[in-house]
Amino acid sequence: MLCHETEHRLKNFLIAVGDGERGLEACRQRLCNIRIFAPHSAFQRIDRDATGRVRSHDLLHFLREHHNHQATENECYHLVRFFDSDNDGSLSFQE
Repeated sequence: MLCHETEHRLKNFLIAVGDGERGLEACRQRLCNIRIFAPHSAFQRIDRDATGRVRSHDLLHFLREHHNHQATENECYHLVRFFDSDNDGSLSFQE
């Protein structure tokens, strides 16, 4: 059985995850409504060295180039790790 404090923290964590998923799905739906959006072209814009892989520093560079200075290198690292299904430290287009 969990103590009250642990239950409270777990509840807040699950709410945050749910809110994040809801926001991500809203972004996906907006992208689907843009007829000219091409996922592979977007991937290639982030993969500037044309390796077929996107690493956290590629993502951070792309964000900085597009005036997002709030994202941190650590956040980009964790984002890549979250979607990195083969655990190689980078994302392929399929991932």
